[in-house]
Amino acid sequence: MDGDHAGGVAIGGRGDARRVRTSIVLPAYNERGNVEALVEEIVAVADGAEMAQFRPVEIVVVDDGSTDGTREVIRELAASHDRFRGVFLTRNFGQSAALCAGLDEADGEFVVTLDADGQNDPADVPRLLSRLLEGYDCVSGWRRDRQDPLSKTLPSRIQTSLARFTGPKIHDFGCTLKAYRREAVEELQLRGEGHRYIPAKLYNRGFAIAEEPVAHRPRTAGTTSYGTGRLLRGFVDLGFHVFWNRYSMRPLHFLGGTGVCLLGLGGLLGSHAVVMKYALGASLLPHLPRLVLVVALILFGFQLVMFGVLAEMQSRLLHRETRPYRIARIEGGEPEGQADRPVRRSREESPVAIEGGE
Repeated sequence: MDGDHAGGVAIGGRGDARRVRTSIVLPAYNERGNVEALVEEIVAVADGAEMAQFRPVEIVVVDDGSTDGTREVIRELAASHDRFRGVFLTRNFGQSAALCAGLDEADGEFVVTLDADGQNDPADVPRLLSRLLEGYDCVSGWRRDRQDPLSKTLPSRIQTSLARFTGPKIHDFGCTLKAYRREAVEELQLRGEGHRYIPAKLYNRGFAIAEEPVAHRPRTAGTTSYGTGRLLRGFVDLGFHVFWNRYSMRPLHFLGGTGVCLLGLGGLLGSHAVVMKYALGASLLPHLPRLVLVVALILFGFQLVMFGVLAEMQSRLLHRETRPYRIARIEGGEPEGQADRPVRRSREESPVAIEGGE
């Protein structure tokens, strides 16, 4: 892959970002043996006939604090190819942060994300982009024949089954191979292991989500960073996303509703104790554990209601500039195209170094 060849569909750098049609983003951590070959594949696909309507193409590789020489490989690619940019984070922040940095730096009208380990096949990219033209905002890859050990596939299946409570009914939340429209990318704020639940975030904001089966290849170099700790963090993030998607703008309905139920149960048991004592003359001493439960239910229920009120107040401050809806289109009386399009996040906010593409 030489510089002259790359110039055929090259971009003109950050100052000419409007010319970029598609950005391909790869987060990389200790993938020295995979990055260069994968970039070669992506360039071959970008030059193909199926990508004609999606050119010019840029490639953005984010180095997430690699220690195996991946940075040097990225620097060499950035120096020799004018459609390639390397983004170097100051340390290892995790896949979600690396993806966020890459999405912030991407200039394309369409954005595609892939893993840098070579397991995603770049040949699937044109097909995902074509689905965007059908009117979808995000097309998520589905690794139907996944080439991973059971230690990775089984937890992933469990997480995916639970993740469907977040809204979108798709088969594979964890696949990094996804295609987005620019409007969808600008809505994302990735934290923790939030990259797993991008479809849920977009679904919550009213974006159209589709799924497309994609190839999945065995890893040929390097080692996976997937471990038990990452699995546990994923489950914690899943619980948060289920709550956030349903109650982020109305936490009082969840906390206050639960508190009222506990107050009602405590009041019912307490009333029964009062009737036993004063109407039937029964001693309450044998029922002391029940009385303790009554007090606990009432106190905890009251606390939940108060927490719900406080959370509701904070939510209204947090979302004071957020519209609780998205407009698909407007017809009659007003110009079309009044969709909700938030301001793009500033690039200067990210602590990154950028090389290439100028």
